[in-house]
Amino acid sequence: MSTCIQIVEGVVPGINRLALKGHMEQFGQVDLVHMGNRQNPEEEPPKVRFSTPEAAQRALEAINGGQVVIDGMLLKAQYMQGKGRGRGAPPTATERNLEVTSRDLFLERERARNRAGGGGGGGGKERSRSRDRSRDRRRRRRSSDSSRSKRRRRSASKSRGRRR
Repeated sequence: MSTCIQIVEGVVPGINRLALKGHMEQFGQVDLVHMGNRQNPEEEPPKVRFSTPEAAQRALEAINGGQVVIDGMLLKAQYMQGKGRGRGAPPTATERNLEVTSRDLFLERERARNRAGGGGGGGGKERSRSRDRSRDRRRRRRSSDSSRSKRRRRSASKSRGRRR
């Protein structure tokens, strides 16, 4: 039993991927929504892949039973056509790692680059951001201290002038 269905009728051109996903999530967890070719939906219709075959079957039965209406249009759907491990087949357990984010991939690439010796720039270790911030704070403190002492000197000389 397939986990992927394709919507063959009823998708209005103005609907976006997230809206279609929202309508399909009432039948089970949705792994993927592909909108297909919006200019020629007959050639490449929208596809929805569910995490379980049971969810796909519930969605297909509800859609073809006339229970799913999007923007006033009744949908018609069928199971995804095709054989074997194609584009619409669900990923295997080893392929599917949803815990990896783009940030994780970036950091992994940076670590590999640092291990290879191409650490970007001066060749030595780069300073941490917290170290840079503390250095900036010290600079600001020094400059404000000197301006504060100048202000004190000015105000002291003004007050001496008033006493005379």
